[in-house]
Amino acid sequence: MVVAEFITDLVEFLNVGKIMNASQVSQTALYTLQYFPHFNLADLKLFFDKMKLGHFGSFYDRMDGQLILEKMEVYNQDRMTEFEQIRLQQDREIVKNNPIGNGYHPLVIDAIKKAVGDKKPFSPEAIEPRTQTKAEIFQKMALKQFDNLFAKYGINIGIRALKIGKSIFAIEDFIERKVNNKINFIKDK
Repeated sequence: MVVAEFITDLVEFLNVGKIMNASQVSQTALYTLQYFPHFNLADLKLFFDKMKLGHFGSFYDRMDGQLILEKMEVYNQDRMTEFEQIRLQQDREIVKNNPIGNGYHPLVIDAIKKAVGDKKPFSPEAIEPRTQTKAEIFQKMALKQFDNLFAKYGINIGIRALKIGKSIFAIEDFIERKVNNKINFIKDK
């Protein structure tokens, strides 16, 4: 009877041209209870209030059981999505506060902590920046020089290359030449 009262109140509130008769209201109430038994009175009140506020769209001169049940399914999906979001947030908080997990017996957790140690979870901020080797610095400098020269002498032959005079240098050739020049420079010293 409460569901039928909600439906009647909605139909009267909307004041549409094609209204529902008592039989249609009764059948819609029965289908609501049959297909949405998990709704409590608060869910039904919220659903019908949202219908009145136009949350599920405007109703132009038509209100019937099929339309109400269709919008009730939309509400049900929204409700389940919201519930899932809340559960995911709770799970994230549990994992954040207890990285080992929540489903283990306390003695198992103690044994894991004893075996592994009571370490803090990984955080990228805890890693110290690695110093680059001389070879890495040299390669970075050579690539930067190649990019600068490419802006002036660059050609695209399926790969990026430099054309200086009659010579064409792919990036590998350019770096190899830079390495050889460096080796020869060191030998001459």
